[in-house]
Amino acid sequence: KCASRLPAGSSIDVEEPLEHVFIINQGPAGMDGSYQVVVGSFLVFQVLFHMVTPRLSARLSWGYSNLSASQKTEWHSRCVSTIHALIVGGLALYILWFDDDVNRDRIWGDPRLVKVNIAIASGYLINDLVLLLWHWKTLGDRYFISHHLAALYAYQYVLVS
Repeated sequence: KCASRLPAGSSIDVEEPLEHVFIINQGPAGMDGSYQVVVGSFLVFQVLFHMVTPRLSARLSWGYSNLSASQKTEWHSRCVSTIHALIVGGLALYILWFDDDVNRDRIWGDPRLVKVNIAIASGYLINDLVLLLWHWKTLGDRYFISHHLAALYAYQYVLVS
């Protein structure tokens, strides 16, 4: 058993690594730490868009330097979208296959990892909304805006429950 950073008298079994990695603490006004994950996710996806994908693309793709500025913006957006899909999809598969609490009772089971996944997706959607608005001529689409806002609206029900 491991007892670091847990309330007194509680412990976790290290044989269940992802079950207890994301211990979401209570925040101000009774809000849990899901919104910290949202903010962290937003920041990570911003760094990926502005710093990581340009550098990796320039290093790994000979044709990247021939792209126009708007094509590079579109490329970075697609790279970040793919990374987001791999992270959220991978975590969703983990939950589906290995999260016994959720699989035992999908309605009332412990939704901790589900909330983490929704928080990561929310951070990505906010990031993408900012990029859609900032790079409207290249990325902007009113249907994407509607999609992102509708998803965020629905996701907030999961995060606050």
